Amino acid sequence: MNGSNAAPGAQAPFPWRPFASLAGVLALVYGTWLLAFWPGVLGEDSLAVLLEIEHPADRHSGKPALWYWFVRLCYESTRRVEVPIAILMGLAVLVFARILAWYWQQGLRKSCVALLILVCATPHMVYFAGTLYPDGYYAIAVAGLLFELWLAVRAGRMSTAGLLVIAVTLPFAAFARPNGIIFLVPVAVALLWVDQRSRVWISVILVTSIGLNIAATQTRRDMPSHGALFPLAIFETANFLQPRPMNLWTSQPRVLPETVQLLQQRGIYDRVVRYYDPDYWDPLVFNPEGPRVMGLPKEDRQALVEQFLTYNLWHNIPKFAGSRLNVLLTSAFAQGGLPAHSYAVHVLAQLDSQSRFRLPGWKTAGAKLFSLYERSYDWRWLLWTPFVGIALTLWAVGAGWRRRDRALLLVGVPMGIQFGAITVFSIAGEYRYLLPFFTVPLVLIPAFLGIGSNADS
Repeated sequence: MNGSNAAPGAQAPFPWRPFASLAGVLALVYGTWLLAFWPGVLGEDSLAVLLEIEHPADRHSGKPALWYWFVRLCYESTRRVEVPIAILMGLAVLVFARILAWYWQQGLRKSCVALLILVCATPHMVYFAGTLYPDGYYAIAVAGLLFELWLAVRAGRMSTAGLLVIAVTLPFAAFARPNGIIFLVPVAVALLWVDQRSRVWISVILVTSIGLNIAATQTRRDMPSHGALFPLAIFETANFLQPRPMNLWTSQPRVLPETVQLLQQRGIYDRVVRYYDPDYWDPLVFNPEGPRVMGLPKEDRQALVEQFLTYNLWHNIPKFAGSRLNVLLTSAFAQGGLPAHSYAVHVLAQLDSQSRFRLPGWKTAGAKLFSLYERSYDWRWLLWTPFVGIALTLWAVGAGWRRRDRALLLVGVPMGIQFGAITVFSIAGEYRYLLPFFTVPLVLIPAFLGIGSNADS
């Protein structure tokens, strides 16, 4: 396969002036937001990881090891939750400024300003970057990582700035969320198409990132993950068991009698049916009065997965497809799963933390910023849409294959796999799972417009 047809040229100088200006603008936006909503937005997932840090013997958040250790290193010695949040927001500013400065350098001034306003500095992007959840910076890291790989493969080399961005994005893109592991592949593949210097430094960053994740995993209490198949199996089994007044097509049971019998023997059949929510699997797991399905013995969980894959799924394809579409659209239209700006006060009350809620006391600024966020939220179907990124991803896969454009495929294929995996396996209608598709237009718009330099800085 060939990437760009032109031979690599000399590297252009790094656009320091636009980078500094854009970083200053973004730092003002992100810094003001953090001060107004000090110490940041905290939710139940934030509380879980912080409680694990404070009480490691009897708490486990279930979060990836690298994310846990990042938060722990930032929080344990300071007891201030604003420290990891401020670091992540600072990295977000630098990654976004790097990408936008490249746009400016290429003469894409209108695109630069539009993406600054419509992606990088949008209220919900700043909101997610300022939460103690991995998803905000994960989406930014994915865009930064893929952008540098796209430039490097087109030019045949990676710039110093690109290497620095890879160093601060790859660990989070690959290991801050379980589904990020796919992004190790384009990094490894890019080694084949860059010069010797770039290959050495990218390899160092890649090996170091993998080593950090291995070390983080080995030095943490080993707790079994719920995996991807069992949540899907139990969530959709509960869907298939819902009462149907018409009960069409009854020549064969919709759900295996063995499945029903297993749930009845464990005394949770009625609760599995009652606590099913078509948008979230959480009531099946976390509701104290619910079935608490993760408490099932391992052999029962394996049996439910096997029965789902061999019979229950295939006898409920319309129901399954409808459920997959519902969860995807619930996520895409941001129908739920967003922690409140004020919920941090409840989280801090349960922690041994030195952080103070709304420390600067910026009530007027906070009210105005929250009002701006609310107006954005009212138009989220348009302003927050991940569908632009999804459409560009599908275009990148198709156009990359037709053109044999390896740089384009290096971006499109892993994002396409992400989209497919989210569509098939997601069991919660969370917008944050699709947030990388909101940021990926930063990478793909130049390719879509047929713009890109072989002398990228």
